[in-house]
Amino acid sequence: MKKHICTGLAVCLFILGMPRLSRATSLIITGVIDGPLSGGTPKAVELYALHDIINLGIYGLGFANNGGGSDGIELHFAAAAASAGDFLYVASDIEGFKNFFGFTPDSVTPAAVINGDDAIELFRDSAVVDVFGDIALDGTGQPWEYLDGWAYRSTARVGRDTSAFIASEWLFSGPNALDGSKTNATADYPFPAGSFSPAAPPQPVPTPEPATMLLLASGIAALAGTRMRPARDKTKDPSPSV
Repeated sequence: MKKHICTGLAVCLFILGMPRLSRATSLIITGVIDGPLSGGTPKAVELYALHDIINLGIYGLGFANNGGGSDGIELHFAAAAASAGDFLYVASDIEGFKNFFGFTPDSVTPAAVINGDDAIELFRDSAVVDVFGDIALDGTGQPWEYLDGWAYRSTARVGRDTSAFIASEWLFSGPNALDGSKTNATADYPFPAGSFSPAAPPQPVPTPEPATMLLLASGIAALAGTRMRPARDKTKDPSPSV
């Protein structure tokens, strides 16, 4: 009886931990900008690799415009590797981004036409693992509004679920902070590109695929079963006669 209770408990504990494990991420959003140049460029997102990533192709971005909710994955990253500490930049166009920052973005997509009131989602496979802003809310007048300005991550819950937006983890330039600026280098309140650093050295977080997780759960159950032996029935073991 105890054997079955232990086995069931091990499986239940593992399943309860699966949502947090499945939302762990090695890539996070660290900055967003709605620029002051023609057309509101550069419109861009900065991301940071917490750990070495063998295949960025499992990640993608979605841009939730004007509080209209999730649009799903609108940009799939190329199947390339990234090293821990790398920054990645996704922009709506190359020219505006390069004119403002002096270097070219890693990826370009017309979907990144963010206007300072739009939220951004980061996906790993089909699951949201990080988000900036509220996808169901127009950011105009909200604390996280970045119209003609920027927002930059100041800290991160390294190794934990980052799928919920927490404004206290971010710094905000305030609306119109970049007005009149021709380049980031000459701006009064420049976007702090490439300055994010985890508060502590991040520990690798396992993010196995569902099939792997089920196999691991089976292994835990088997291990629990072999280590817990049923109690011996003493009624079948009479005391020796004197």
